[in-house]
Amino acid sequence: MVEVHEFMHLMQKNKIYILFIIICVVIIAMRWHSISQNPLKYSLRDSVGKIVTLEGSIADEPLTKDFLKTFTLETKDGDFVRVGADRYGEYNYGDLVKVTGKLSSPRNFASNGGRVFDYINYLGKDDIFFEFKKAKIEVLEKDQDQKMVKFFGVYNISKKLFEIKIGFLNNLKKVLGEPHAALAGGLVVGEKAALGKELIDDFRRAGLIHIVVLSGYNITIIAAMIRRVLSFLPRTLGILLGGIGIILFGILVGGGATVVRSCIMAIIALLGELLRKDYKALRALFIAALLMLIQNPLILFYDPSFQLSFLATLGLIVLSSPIEKRIGFITERFGIRPMVASTLATQIFVSPLIFYMMGQLSIVGILVNIVVLPFIPLTMLLVFLAGVFGFVSLLISEIIGWGAHILLSYELFVVRNASHIPYAVISLSVFSTRILIGVYLLYIAFYYYAISKPKNCSQ
Repeated sequence: MVEVHEFMHLMQKNKIYILFIIICVVIIAMRWHSISQNPLKYSLRDSVGKIVTLEGSIADEPLTKDFLKTFTLETKDGDFVRVGADRYGEYNYGDLVKVTGKLSSPRNFASNGGRVFDYINYLGKDDIFFEFKKAKIEVLEKDQDQKMVKFFGVYNISKKLFEIKIGFLNNLKKVLGEPHAALAGGLVVGEKAALGKELIDDFRRAGLIHIVVLSGYNITIIAAMIRRVLSFLPRTLGILLGGIGIILFGILVGGGATVVRSCIMAIIALLGELLRKDYKALRALFIAALLMLIQNPLILFYDPSFQLSFLATLGLIVLSSPIEKRIGFITERFGIRPMVASTLATQIFVSPLIFYMMGQLSIVGILVNIVVLPFIPLTMLLVFLAGVFGFVSLLISEIIGWGAHILLSYELFVVRNASHIPYAVISLSVFSTRILIGVYLLYIAFYYYAISKPKNCSQ
């Protein structure tokens, strides 16, 4: 009876939050049904396998990978097509282009250890159901502004931010050189294309890939920097400008699932500060996830970035503090104990999914994170200053860049050596989705047992 009473009291206390969840779940279900009926799946089906020419605008920031530059084409009829183009072509977000090539439908492909990556639904979640593997591109109009009215100026903002990002990265290349500039770009604006496959694999094997894909860790550092820079302003104005700054940064780096989740949580924290309310990270995480699922329910199953980001943050919130209390034998100097606890917490939660998707897991990751992460905030600050001052003075940018270069060299040294340690990565054979779900159900059961045990013991 006591437990029932406590449960009813908890429900009463959180009734607004529970009502919000119910409303969100209903909306998500309705959105899921609507998206599943998407007519774009069939719009170009009759042209598959044929050489076709389509005209439209580049709907996202082109990404350079290996020998191709890829972008999404939004046709005049409203279709979205993934395009692979020449690596050295000059294509930019918003350009009006004519694309000619053999149209195909995306296909799933085998990844590590025979695992199949659901590439069809990965693209389908963004309404992309067709692609050009390699196409001929003709730029019809640069900086065309056909979306200005439709998106109330968001197009112009995105265009300008992407131009600033390109200039920032070019400044880093001038003063840092490669691969240091590539790592610097990954740390601050999530630009990892220039790192190359071999170095990216090294970061993955070393368990440090999260710092070059702009994870929640990076976003948290950047949000804190924005608040500190604006701390001299009146409280309300500083909070509002901080929120705007976070939103603009999210647009600048491309707005992937990890970035969106982190930005929403940062904005919720700012709202809590503005309204003088306590910030509850777990609640903010679920609110952010629900809002993202309302916008696109398909990311729940077909976006690894969303899945890993959610689980890593959940593990950090739920397990970090309990683990830290149980590793008192580790020193607190330089923040080592909290860092070990945070790394263990996130690894516990994301490891089953990483095993399921990739079949590999870094066993040197904890140690690498401990020796590298303390230097990341200072590295990001110096990189940011070097890139910004590059717009003003090359000399000042180079002076700041010396410090950044030293830190980046250290981080690259650690990653390259740690990734080649024998047995740095452990592999696991393919296992079913049922086993994955079962593991996380065990996590949930263990968590509720752990939080209820003290109460039972006290009765």
